[in-house]
Amino acid sequence: MVRPALRSLSGGAALLLAMLIAALAAVVAIAVAAEQQRWFSDVANRRDQVQAQALALAGVQWSRQIMQDDARAGTIDHLGEPWAFPLPRTPLENGSIEGGIEDAQGRLNINNLATDDALGKEERARLGRLFVLRGIAPAALDAIAASLTPPSASGGASGADAARTAQTLAESLRPVRAAELAAMPGVAPRDVVQMLPFVVALPTATVLNVNTASPDVLAAAIPGLSADALATLVAERARKPFATLADLRARLPGGGAIPDETTLGTGSSYFLVSVRARQGETLAQARALLRRDGREWPIVVWQTLE
Repeated sequence: MVRPALRSLSGGAALLLAMLIAALAAVVAIAVAAEQQRWFSDVANRRDQVQAQALALAGVQWSRQIMQDDARAGTIDHLGEPWAFPLPRTPLENGSIEGGIEDAQGRLNINNLATDDALGKEERARLGRLFVLRGIAPAALDAIAASLTPPSASGGASGADAARTAQTLAESLRPVRAAELAAMPGVAPRDVVQMLPFVVALPTATVLNVNTASPDVLAAAIPGLSADALATLVAERARKPFATLADLRARLPGGGAIPDETTLGTGSSYFLVSVRARQGETLAQARALLRRDGREWPIVVWQTLE
């Protein structure tokens, strides 16, 4: 015969066990629901990310079409053309897109420093004047030039072989993007921040487009201009872009001097593209450098997607 106390104890244990099982089942159900919700969220975020990236890349392709259409309009590139106006933030279903195109040859090409000719010497002089204007340490220019200079060829190679070796070394030292200046020995990060809006790294030697250069770059390219003369030149350019360098010379305010007209131009081949796309809470940004050769479909020199 089971005593009443034992029956009461056994019943209490069974009730406690049932309560524990019910609590465990509730915890498992909550965990499963939370994991399922997280999975749905991850899928939605990934979907938005893919769509945002696709939109950003589509923006780059759209820019290529714009630049090809512009080539058909003529060889002069200036800030009054359709490509130069930024695309404002445009709403899309569950997102938006915005972007812009910039003439890369409106900046100073640091890779011009690798050439030991009139263009290389003039680019160094321009950069020197720009560094003074922007308060950048002059030693930074020497450091950049040194980083772009290959070591002397050795090993008894013939003249032709030595020249090819030197050219290969020089090309390997050239940065692909201006941000790589930060990795050059002797170039301070604060100086790089000051340089970036005004310099670019292009794969070939390039002239400066006087129709698209910023006022600071113009001041560096045309020394002797006072602040008022520079403002007059920029306003005159906006009124009517320079068709030729002779046109620039004829309309140049007093005090300004063009050191070497062969290093300037009124048209461009390289353009920087930046596109930002948003889907839901996800943001994607594509950047690219385009090279336009005549009326051919522009080539993507490099492209990044973040």
